[in-house]
Formats: sequence, C-alpha cells, structure tokens
Amino acid sequence: MSKLKSSQNRKGKENKVKYKRRPDAYKVNVLLDITDEKFVLNDIHNDMTVTQLKDEVEVATGIPVSLQRLCYLDEGELQDQTDIRSNDFVPNCTLKLKVWPMYRELVEAVVANDIDWVFRLGVTESSDYHTPTSDYMSKKSRKLWLEERAFIALCIAAHRGYEEMTVKLIENGAKVNMTTPTGKTPLHLAAAKSNGEIINVLLHSGVDVHTEDKNGNTALTIAERFGSKVCARNLFQFQWQQRAKKSKPSPQVPLFAHQYHDSSFPVWKRGKSAQIYVSTILKPGEYEGTALSAPRSGRHPSLIHKQIRDATFFSDSQDSGLDHGTEEVGNLPIINKDKKKQNLKKPLSYEEWIGKQKEIERKKILEKKIKEEEEAKRKQEEEEKKKEEIEKLSYEQWLFDREQEKLEKSPRLLSKSQSFAQDTFSSLPVHQDGAFRVYLRSLGKSRTGVNYEDWLNEKEREINELVKKLHTNG
Repeated sequence: MSKLKSSQNRKGKENKVKYKRRPDAYKVNVLLDITDEKFVLNDIHNDMTVTQLKDEVEVATGIPVSLQRLCYLDEGELQDQTDIRSNDFVPNCTLKLKVWPMYRELVEAVVANDIDWVFRLGVTESSDYHTPTSDYMSKKSRKLWLEERAFIALCIAAHRGYEEMTVKLIENGAKVNMTTPTGKTPLHLAAAKSNGEIINVLLHSGVDVHTEDKNGNTALTIAERFGSKVCARNLFQFQWQQRAKKSKPSPQVPLFAHQYHDSSFPVWKRGKSAQIYVSTILKPGEYEGTALSAPRSGRHPSLIHKQIRDATFFSDSQDSGLDHGTEEVGNLPIINKDKKKQNLKKPLSYEEWIGKQKEIERKKILEKKIKEEEEAKRKQEEEEKKKEEIEKLSYEQWLFDREQEKLEKSPRLLSKSQSFAQDTFSSLPVHQDGAFRVYLRSLGKSRTGVNYEDWLNEKEREINELVKKLHTNG
C-alpha cells in the first residue's frame, strides 16, 4: 500500500510540472557591463546554440536580443550559429553582456529608474532627441525609431518591476503588444520575474495575453516555468474572463412538455385502464410518427394497437360519437360505438412529412426571389425617373443658368448695370468659350483689380446695346 501511494503521489507531481530541467544542465552567470548587474541562468547545456542562449538571457535580464552582444573569456562577440560546446563553456562561468552603443544610455537610464532621464532620450513621438543617424531619417523612419526606443524602455521597466515608469511609458504611446525578435511582449518579461503589479497594468492596458513567442510560450507558461503561482493564477483568471466576454448565450429553443409542466399541473387525463398523455412531447415541427423502419403490412400486435389508437384519438368530426354531456373533468370521453366514425386524422408518414418540409423551403426560396426581383425593379424605375427629370431640363435653361452663374461671379458689373442686364439679358447672344476668352481667363485680374474676362463681358454688352439701338432706329 505504501508503494502504491508513493507511486500515485509521484504521478501527481509529474502531472503538475510542465517544464522539466535537463539532467546535464548547469548554471551560467551573466554580467551586464553598463550597470554591473549579475544574473544567473540555470538551464544551460552544451547542445544549446548561442541564439538559444540569447533567448534565455533576454528572459533573465529584460534586454531584447537585438541589443545583446555576448562575450566570453575575451572581448570577441559570440557568433549566433555556434553552440555552447564549441565555445568551451564550463559550469558557473561568467559571460559579459554588452549593449550596442546607440542604446547604452537608454538602458542605463531605465535601470536607474530615472523617469525624467528616460523621457529626454527619445521615447515619445514629440521628443526632439536626435543622433547623427536620426538626422538623416524620414518622418516615417524616425517615428518607427522612436517607437522602438519606447518599447525597449517598456520591456526593461516591466522586467525590473518599475510600475510608475511602466504606466507613464504606456500613457505616452509605448505599444504593449509590440514584440521582440524572439516574439516576447513586455508581459512575458514581467511574468518571468513574477511582477504581479506590472502584469495587472499591462493587462488593463490591452496587452494580448494569448501571444506566443517563437518557442510557443505564452506569459502563463513562462510564469509556470519560473514557479510564480500568483502570477500564473492571475493570468489564467484573466484568460477565462476574456473567453466569458466573447461567449454568447444559447438561443432559446422550444421546450418539451415535461420541461414546462410540473407535478402541480398534470398533462394527462385519467382513464379506467391507464394514464395516457395528451400533450405533445416533441419539439414543434418534428416528425411525430413512430417506427420508421417498421413493415407496412402484417398483423403485428403493435399495428393492431396503432389502429385502435388512431380510431380512438384522431377524430376531427363533431359527429364522431363523443358523448360530451357525460364527460367528467380529468377523465377520458366515452366513445359511442354505434355511430360510424368519420374524418379520422392519422399521423403523417415520414415521406409525407419530408415532402411538406421541402415544400415549405421551396415557398421560402420563391418568396425571397420574388422580393429581390421587386426590389431590383423598383430601383430600376427610380433610376429611369431620375434620367427623365434630368432630360426635362432644356438646353436653353442650361445656358441661362450658366450665364447667371457668371453674372453672380462678377459683382462689379452687376452693381453697375444690374437693371440693364435684367432687361436685356434675354436678347443677348450666347457666347462660347473660345480661345480668346480662355486666354483672358488665364490672365486673371489687371493691376486695377478688374478681371479681364469681366471686361470682355462688359464690351459684349455695349456692342449688343448698340445693335439694339440700330434696330430700333431702323
């Protein structure tokens, strides 16, 4: 019994542990040269590549992979494609972590938790911070560059647990769903260090809790790997809350008889030999027949009972022999066998029921098609009416409107000879936009402020007036 219990306990522990450390893993120290911080990596093995090592360093230090330069034994940078074995790593050795010069001051300011210093180093879109390289950037490139710097500051602040700096960076536009080259968000880095307050800030800021890195790890799996039960529980509860928001209530379906009747409201009538249900217990619209595969002929006892039931309970005729006067409340009616039964209503066969359902579907499709045709016809008629209304406008009316618009555009001429223009406008010949008029229009206004085209219009009116006088005198 003791062996059995010990084996069961061992199995339970194995099921809870999702991450297993390799038996040949050993510890490696990482020294950040800017701040002299020392970090410990516990799961390093000789088969690991330098790229995988940088992924572990990113989780341990909060420094994105794109900023890292790892050195061992000398100042030479470790090559990504090489493995740990070829670089002669030993247990408890110390690696030196350097940061690219363009980001050194930013990393130092964030680690020092100096908010004013950080915001002077170009982490907002309105910042005037610049470098010799940024002076040659376009607006779009500079915007992306500032967003990257803000994201790097957010990752380090979330990893270190600086809540105030994290909140201010997010309020000033730092993107919480941006990822490092390995696919990690600031939520991954905060979960690796069990920073519960930072996790709550990121969750309320709209971070995607389901984001996975290139290794398929979410913030929840990273929190479970590093043994942070409180953070793992908070992340798990938040995931369920998000799922609950997306869930929709199930549609209301028709209830069965036994679902909307209780024992205080019986759904049967009492007879002499048995209690018989008279309320349907099928969903509305379902096939109510029985024995779909039963033979159609033969004298099986069930068929005999079915004939008796049909003759008894499926009569629609008022003269069906029912003695309503002697019926008691709660009892079955007495059947008069002397009169001939008429208009017996029998249940539909399965083929008849299927045919009715198909007929209903055909009617619905036909009605929908008719509605679509009517709608298309109505739209076509409206378009034809609009065309007819447009064609009703005569060419002369169009010309009149055009001349009226030109007169409205030249208020100087209207003020000088408004009354004359109203009397003689109908007799003026309509001029076309010739080359000379187009040329005068391109000249605009003279030095005195008179429009050249308006001057031409005035000359035309004077000529028309002289022509009119000659006609009247002649």
